[in-house]
Formats: sequence, C-alpha cells, structure tokens
Amino acid sequence: MTRLVADLGGTNCRLALSTALGRPLIAGQSYPNAAFDNFSDLLGQYLDDIGQPRFAEMVIAVAGPVKDTTAGQSAEITNRGWRLDSQDLSQSMGEIPVHLFNDLSALGHGLADLETEDLAIIHPEDSTAPLAQKLVIGIGTGFNVSPVSATPLGVSCLKSEYGHVALPLDLHQALDAQIGEKAHAFKTVECCFSGRGFAALYAAFAPEAKAQSPADIMADSDRAQTMNFLHFYADLLGQLSCNLLKGFLPSGGLYFAGSVARNLLEGSAKSTFLQRYTQPDPLILDLTPPVYCILDDAAALKGCAKFEFPAKPENTQC
Repeated sequence: MTRLVADLGGTNCRLALSTALGRPLIAGQSYPNAAFDNFSDLLGQYLDDIGQPRFAEMVIAVAGPVKDTTAGQSAEITNRGWRLDSQDLSQSMGEIPVHLFNDLSALGHGLADLETEDLAIIHPEDSTAPLAQKLVIGIGTGFNVSPVSATPLGVSCLKSEYGHVALPLDLHQALDAQIGEKAHAFKTVECCFSGRGFAALYAAFAPEAKAQSPADIMADSDRAQTMNFLHFYADLLGQLSCNLLKGFLPSGGLYFAGSVARNLLEGSAKSTFLQRYTQPDPLILDLTPPVYCILDDAAALKGCAKFEFPAKPENTQC
C-alpha cells in the first residue's frame, strides 16, 4: 500500500512516498513554502512533478500544535496562515485515510528506524533496554519536547507544549549572573531555547555586537566573544537537560533535533554541555542516559511512514 508522507515546516516542506510500513522512501522532493499560497497548491505541485501517482493514505508531520477534532486533526502554520484539516484533505484526495501530527511526534515514531549514520552520539550509550522511554527535544524555530514510549503494542508519542513553561529558577539564576537585569526578558523555556531565543540571548550577552541570525552566530565561532557565548549557552542547555531528566525520566536517551542543537552539540561547546550534563545529581544518581543529535533530514518522513493508523472497530451483529 502506497502512502504519501510530508514534513511541513515553517519554511520548507519535504514530501515522499512509502510503499510499505516504514522504509524505504521514494520520490523525495522539497519545496519552499513561500512559493505557494497554501498547502493544497504545494501538494498539487509535488504530485504533478512526480507524475500523479496513486496512493492510499497520507500522513503529515506539522511544525506546530495539532488539535484533535471529532473528525480527525487540524493544524495551522502560523507564520504562513495555512490551516490544515485531515477531513478536508481526505475528501480532496478521494476519502483516503489522512493523519496529522506534530513533527516531534513524527520523529518519535521514527527513532527505531534511525541507523548509526543518522545520529551523532553526544553522550555514549551504556546499556539501554530497547523499550525504555525516550525524549525528543526540538530546538529550531521554536522549542518543544515529545516523550516517546515504545511497548510491544506500538509507539506512543505524548503531546507537550513545554516551550511555554516558565524558565526554571536555576536557569534564570544562571542568566542573571551573566547578563543581569536582561535576564527578566527570558520568561519561558522557548524564550531562551529556540532560534529566536538563541539570537536574543546573544544580543544580551554581547550588546555591542550587531544583530545576527543563529546561523551567522554559529559561523562566527572563531571570535573569542562568540566562542564564550556558545560555551555559556551549552552550559545552559546542559542544565535544562538535567531538568528534563527529572521531569520525564527518559532512560532510553535524549534525542535532539533542529539546527541550533545540532550545530551547538557537534561543535567545540559539546564539552561544556557534557560537563554540566554528567554532574552527579543526588536526586537521580543512577540516571544519565545517552544523548544523540538526529542528523537525518528525512527522519520525520520516516516517522510518518512508520505511523500505524488505529484499527477500525469491526461491525458485530447481536
């Protein structure tokens, strides 16, 4: 059975086809959202480009909150004003099954299929039970987490809006010690740990420097001031990770996704992150799970391909 899968981010959309539950993916394409007025137009362009293939179902990962409705799911790409509804998409595609879920949930469904080359090992694995709980952490345009629970019956990825949680006290104190009263501007986790937060924190750390994007800041890591900031930020991320360990008990590991996390943890600031992350905590002495960065840009698509639609109840006669 052929399935169309899509990873709809705030800037770009990746699409592919899967001919079996899981991999391999075929006919992969990527499109800039700015070139289209809505998702339906983007989808139509993709289908035209690959020859109007037939497919029996569709699963879409969305970079944003997904709401359950009486008929399915709905989502909105806020920076484009696009609204998606699984029932509307189903009707437009001939009443096929359609499922929408958050992109971090999609990553959670795909974790088991990631190969060695798909992951950067930040803190090595000791011995982890294959069904141990894991935590996907997305640091990109925004911030969020998705707890992943794998059982013999399948994978469950819990919803969360952790980015909107108030910044923990220990992190606020660390900011206050470094940037003083400017720390009060970073009220939530996402205010600090996101692409926008990363750039805003750099501006507070180095007020004389010109405004820069996260990518430009990372690229300027040869400068002593920038390097000092990256180590400071990596220490904060280590503190946050320790808080997440206590909050979610992910003995199966932390899986970071997003360009900010990838660039930071694969660079020279990795050592500072690990120094903080591996400090003994008297409350959870026996819990220092492995840490990975997801490198595969198609990981969310693989999760969409791996997702299993709930079985329909069979009709019974009395």
